[in-house]
Amino acid sequence: MEKVKMEVGSGSGSSLSQRSRRRFSCLRLCHCGLPAKIRQAWTEKNPGRHFYGCPRFKLGNECNYFSWFDEEVGTEWQRRALLQARDEIQEKDKVIEQLQKTISEMKSHLEKKKTGKGRGRE
Repeated sequence: MEKVKMEVGSGSGSSLSQRSRRRFSCLRLCHCGLPAKIRQAWTEKNPGRHFYGCPRFKLGNECNYFSWFDEEVGTEWQRRALLQARDEIQEKDKVIEQLQKTISEMKSHLEKKKTGKGRGRE
């Protein structure tokens, strides 16, 4: 795992926040030689855990670089709570999608009804 120290100016002209300075104080390079991106895992085993990955991920030419951003600190109850919250959000997203579809169908049906009644009166 290659680490590169990145110098960040401390003058008022610096556009990086203190948090950004900490995050980039020890920049990691992927096997392509590019700065690795910090991503978030949502697997059953590691929900919400951050890791470094190749910035070319999903472009089809990534180097498959992987390294954990942080040490594993979560407990089992935290892992279960995160997974449960994720599942609830996904379920609610499905309900919202179905409700939006129903609303759209009802609007269409109502519009057809209005149009049909309007023609009959003329």
